[in-house]
Amino acid sequence: MKHIEIKKDLFFNPNPGDPSSKFQDSSALAFGWRPGQERYSLSIKECEIDGRGVSEGLKLSFCRNAEVRDCIIRGGYEDCVDIVRGENISFKNCKFISQNSKQHITAKGGVKNLSFNNCTFVNSFSKFYDGACIDLGNWTDYDDVDRPMVRNVLIKDCKMEKVGFRVLYRRLFSEVPTVKNCHGFGLRVPRLFVKLFWTAQRKGWLGARRKFPESWLKIYDFEK
Repeated sequence: MKHIEIKKDLFFNPNPGDPSSKFQDSSALAFGWRPGQERYSLSIKECEIDGRGVSEGLKLSFCRNAEVRDCIIRGGYEDCVDIVRGENISFKNCKFISQNSKQHITAKGGVKNLSFNNCTFVNSFSKFYDGACIDLGNWTDYDDVDRPMVRNVLIKDCKMEKVGFRVLYRRLFSEVPTVKNCHGFGLRVPRLFVKLFWTAQRKGWLGARRKFPESWLKIYDFEK
């Protein structure tokens, strides 16, 4: 398997995104995989990633075996980091700085084996009533099929700075994360609300949305 390593670099996107669009994701740095492409592992070390003006700082879509260490990641209008599907993803000694972002981290689409060790979440998310430092198991357009929950998440030795509403994590379609020696508290969205939300999204009752091809919706054995 190919390995990609990035070290001591600065990333930003000079082309601003459109906060009103649901269909134009943009980020300062992004990695992803699609069926038929070559697999790779990833390490990002001692980098600064600035999502100002775009959706998020770092996007990891269907990544496996990814390590992010000693990085400063500044949020876009959505998140600092957006993680969709994948497995074995770790963040260590990282600082996530909200720039009026909705969340610091989103992890969804059944991602598993995800860890945050000795990380710091800086500044409040944009809406205290609809956000968290780590948002687990929110809706993604891959959820047109019944996917596994987000699971096996570890949050250890993490702290907050300048965060008003101290929600460490919020979970929708996610198992309970393991939390050790951290600031903040967790919120669970009621299962009935999650089921209703999923139904409304699938039927298109909440406005226009993307529909992925069937090949993209396949649930692979390693995801189960």
